[in-house]
Amino acid sequence: MKPTIRKVYKLFATGALLSLGSMIIVVGIQVFTRFLLETTPHWTEEAARIFFIYSVAFGTGTGIRNGDFIRLNLIGKYLSPPAERFLDLVTDLVIVAFSVILIIHSLRFVRLGMDEQSPALEISMGFVFVSLVVIGLAIFIFTLENLSNTIKGTIHPKL
Repeated sequence: MKPTIRKVYKLFATGALLSLGSMIIVVGIQVFTRFLLETTPHWTEEAARIFFIYSVAFGTGTGIRNGDFIRLNLIGKYLSPPAERFLDLVTDLVIVAFSVILIIHSLRFVRLGMDEQSPALEISMGFVFVSLVVIGLAIFIFTLENLSNTIKGTIHPKL
């Protein structure tokens, strides 16, 4: 499973990098045209927003895997190691349940958005709403990995 999770991690990291890079390019086009040309393309603001949304969606997976999110250790530091491990297990199980609910409802949301079009780019809003599914999958996959590591008693290696 470790080689597979590494490939999934690289997929999320690549998606985050491409989304962020694309957003920077689009904003650069917008700034360049605003100051050097008489008109700016009407699609740049919307495209930058969509790329930002996707950079957050893909970045969620890498953040979870790397342990970059804020964690409150206030309760855990007062617990015994077995109790802290139990708290970690319960927390991960709640997060996995949340991610399943998020995926189910975001798939419904994507179906609703398939008939809508974005005003400037004129693409299906379903494409934009898929970012919620990506976030849900990222949370699900990498929290399951954390849960597995907690059960095994191993610590996830930093990448």
